[in-house]
Amino acid sequence: MYYRYKHLFVHMNKQIIITQLEQFGLDEVEVQIYLNLLAGGAKTPLDLSRETNINRSKIYRYLDRLKQKRLIEETDKGRGLRLKAASPDSLQLLILEKEQQLKNQKELLPDLLKELAALPGSAASGFEVKHYHGTDGLKQMLWNHLSAKKEILVFGYENRNDIAGKAFAETIRLEQVERRITKVEIENVTDQGDYWYTNVPKWGNYYKSRYIPPAVLTIKQYLVIFNDTISILNWADGNKVGVEITNASFADMQKQIFWKFWDIAASYIEEGKRIEAAKKRRLSHHVWRGVLVGGLPEWAGDCPYRQQLIPGKDGRDLLYMRAIFR
Repeated sequence: MYYRYKHLFVHMNKQIIITQLEQFGLDEVEVQIYLNLLAGGAKTPLDLSRETNINRSKIYRYLDRLKQKRLIEETDKGRGLRLKAASPDSLQLLILEKEQQLKNQKELLPDLLKELAALPGSAASGFEVKHYHGTDGLKQMLWNHLSAKKEILVFGYENRNDIAGKAFAETIRLEQVERRITKVEIENVTDQGDYWYTNVPKWGNYYKSRYIPPAVLTIKQYLVIFNDTISILNWADGNKVGVEITNASFADMQKQIFWKFWDIAASYIEEGKRIEAAKKRRLSHHVWRGVLVGGLPEWAGDCPYRQQLIPGKDGRDLLYMRAIFR
């Protein structure tokens, strides 16, 4: 029994290592060769071909790739070509090279974008419509918002954590702050400076919001206006779709509508504060009780709370959660 579980543990650990190495840009075959050499020492290409079941005519191509990544080295040339795995510390050098490459790309990007935009036919003319589908499509749309020159105007529905997950939404917020882009939002829910959904420093410096009652304007879509583009995102009922409309005149009209409602929303600032205060008082005394199945509710990761587990008679734990607010 011990040896069976030991073998299972070793196998699982190896799978974890394989997955992690793939994150460094190695494909499945390269990982197989690298681990073989790391565990078994120097070998000839023929030995490697036999032990890994990789065709001899193909294995040289993979060996060349690993040499370029400095993960294997040639040795004992006098007795024929033999290869051995380089020190695992070489992975650190691989990361440093990628960091330098990424830094160079970031430095080149602004000039490249200007040059590409100046090419004949590259500028959008007339009415351009783009469609996006799925989570990846909505993530691309959120990233496109970062091309805003100064500000992003938003008719807000829920928040970006719901669109693409909190991790990606935080990346967008952080990038927005670094680019000094201000998000100006009108929403049917209140957000009076209690940014419980984000941990991004200085977020309040680049975010403004106003509450507007649903009776005045009901907002059921996440609509964004930036530059000459209107971006509409929908993720209701699991149907994640979006559309971008690029047209200067249409965008200007939408901006006028936005600022008109922004002025109207100024009349409801105090009402928004009262609603927010009442909501905090209500939720601070509210206890959520339910059967704990498969972990916490999805919203729990974004909400401050205290929790208490009480063993149930049927083997399931009862989860008591009390919301708390800063």
